[in-house]
Amino acid sequence: MPLSMRCNLDVDVTLAVSFPVGLDVTWYCARELSLPDPYLKNWLLDTGSLTERVQSLCHQFSLKLLGQGYFDIHGNEALALRHDEKANVSDYQVREVVLCGNQVPWIFARSVIPNGLIEDELANLGTQPLGKRLFNDDRFKRSAFELCQVPARAFGFDTEQQLWGRRSVFTYNDYRMIVAEVFLPNAPAYETRYAENNG
Repeated sequence: MPLSMRCNLDVDVTLAVSFPVGLDVTWYCARELSLPDPYLKNWLLDTGSLTERVQSLCHQFSLKLLGQGYFDIHGNEALALRHDEKANVSDYQVREVVLCGNQVPWIFARSVIPNGLIEDELANLGTQPLGKRLFNDDRFKRSAFELCQVPARAFGFDTEQQLWGRRSVFTYNDYRMIVAEVFLPNAPAYETRYAENNG
């Protein structure tokens, strides 16, 4: 069922999307791109917990679950998951969330999770951040980052801004899982005023 989410605080920021939003874009190896903004580059290539970094910059952190369920995955996702053929819908669950700082949408995250992990190590996620599980378990190994750009209009924003996103593959035993994040227009990644923890 399509879901809409509205997060407002001091600024009138509205994110209205239908699940699954999807992220069918072209991805590039991070080392192949030149990022002129060192602050943005730091956000995109930070290997620490993004959830914890966001929490450190806001007074109120919240996670809005847009949805989770069985859906066809994108071709680029099937390749990243090393599928020779198109993955079966029943093999993976797609999970999409929005991370909000002070009730303002900062980050859209899309994860493609093997059903075996959903039934075992990652059961009952609910509105708990996925990163909280991953970064507290050193059995999950992270790949190098890939980067993309996405029009802000794809997320319902009335602006011509190009948003930056990143993704990596986490491995656990024989499982491979994709975690992708897009920094929305009001994300601190674009504002150096957050550099000194002024969130």
